[in-house]
Amino acid sequence: SGDEARLTALLERGIINMVYTPDEAERVVMESDHPYQNNANDMKPLELPGHESMLVWFDPQTETWDYDYVTFWHDEGKAAHYGEKKYSGGKYGSSKNWPTIDNPLHIPAGKCTVGFVSSRYSGNDWGWRLTAASASEHAKQRTSTAVKAVLGLAKEKGHTACVALLEEAMNKAR
Repeated sequence: SGDEARLTALLERGIINMVYTPDEAERVVMESDHPYQNNANDMKPLELPGHESMLVWFDPQTETWDYDYVTFWHDEGKAAHYGEKKYSGGKYGSSKNWPTIDNPLHIPAGKCTVGFVSSRYSGNDWGWRLTAASASEHAKQRTSTAVKAVLGLAKEKGHTACVALLEEAMNKAR
């Protein structure tokens, strides 16, 4: 077609540049074993290719003993970390400080190293699952979670017209 020929000519002359990187992800999920192992000292790279920053939040099921924790290190050298030095807790209703979808951790880099340490004797729990995403993907995930909650409430209250409208909107958004 004429448009294709014009586009090809612009590309060949270097006037425009089209780069497609198939590994550029908008969202990455990383998790521990369920339940996690005792005596862990794991370091895993977390990367959101093509992005200069990411938002990180944990699954609501995330739960560890207080002395088992996750740290977001700048790199494997462990000289500096993002956010709190230790994210942990929730076992038997204990206090916890896991970033949530409503209050995510902002990491001003496209990659970091996730460290997980568990005690040799503490026992274990379900563990953790995190999502790292671009700001736009985080907004989509957060909106989807809110819409699902409203849909559940509308179903519970028997508002069939609202249920139909919400389901139609969710199907169009996919």
